[in-house]
Amino acid sequence: MTFTRESIMTRNLFWKSAALCVAFLTSKANAGIIFDYSNDGGFFTSNLVAKAALEKAGADINAVINYNLAAVTSDTIVGTSAGGFGAGGKTVSFDFNYAYTNPSTGAPVDILNTVLAANEVRVFVGMRNLTGATLGQGGPGGAGLSVSGSGGGGGTFAAAVASAQAAEQHGRGSGPTISTLSGTIGGAPFSFNVGSTIGNLWFDSDTDNNGATDDNTTLNANWHFDSTTAVAGGKSDFYSVALHETLHAIGFGTSQTWNSLITGGDDWTGANAIAANGTGVNLIDPSGHIAGGIMSTRLSDGGLQETVMSPSITIGTRKSLTALDVAFLQDLNYSIVAVPEPSSMLLIAAVAGPATARARRKKGSPEVANY
Repeated sequence: MTFTRESIMTRNLFWKSAALCVAFLTSKANAGIIFDYSNDGGFFTSNLVAKAALEKAGADINAVINYNLAAVTSDTIVGTSAGGFGAGGKTVSFDFNYAYTNPSTGAPVDILNTVLAANEVRVFVGMRNLTGATLGQGGPGGAGLSVSGSGGGGGTFAAAVASAQAAEQHGRGSGPTISTLSGTIGGAPFSFNVGSTIGNLWFDSDTDNNGATDDNTTLNANWHFDSTTAVAGGKSDFYSVALHETLHAIGFGTSQTWNSLITGGDDWTGANAIAANGTGVNLIDPSGHIAGGIMSTRLSDGGLQETVMSPSITIGTRKSLTALDVAFLQDLNYSIVAVPEPSSMLLIAAVAGPATARARRKKGSPEVANY
């Protein structure tokens, strides 16, 4: 996983200097995760098999979540006190700013005027050179807030803030709280939750760790891109990594809600995962994952498998969603639809094999890779 920009609050300071001014409004019902290829450097345009594996991972996640996310119709929320603007009252303006990491270059990208349809999460994807055994990285985008206030002697800033918070939509009403933006204006405190909105993820394009971007031959020798065939020995499964990193991008291990449900560093307090696993003790890896070696039932065929969200995967194997992965999503405040029958999410039977080691795979060494 990766965090992009930390959530920040700035008062009377606009950092909308750079980047993108885009409205991501769509008409899809319950769209869920939508991958954005605008920063992919052309990789997915030229590798349609890899793109299909990524889209399948997103579709399989969307199949189990009923998103119920409020639309983001404006990046600016205005609140007024009694009397209102121009009538002697107080007015406050909260201007939300979003950012993500360019998945191909690592450069920060600010988004101006973010607009999202109800139930939509936009995830920017690409390829980048990674080191060691890391196969991919993913996480939510960052958020910031610019605040201004004005008004005469009538009303209070507290009333104006309350008016703005009543119109708040960036928390999205469902799913995890990614971060909270808070501060004061005119002596009045404010606090806004930011929900799952923007994400980013990238995959390793230097699989032989020689410091150079791989050519197609090298990529195909190390990645198994085809999600419809069994994973070849010695290759890393692109679908499995896509599934894992996309879950990080929507708050799994990367959100304020996730952190609020951990005690003692590795114990989980969420009721759904505890019910699915039998205990929350030692259920968490401190890196933002389910602890390694925890087994659960695959949704695809009912077989046992190490969870998708463990810290690593055995080379040459595939993972698909398990009941415990989904229970964690419930604890993160996602509404879960009825678990599909195995035939509706069928993957090849050769997914199997839990990882039995947690060591980082060195260049040219076997078995386990991290993500």
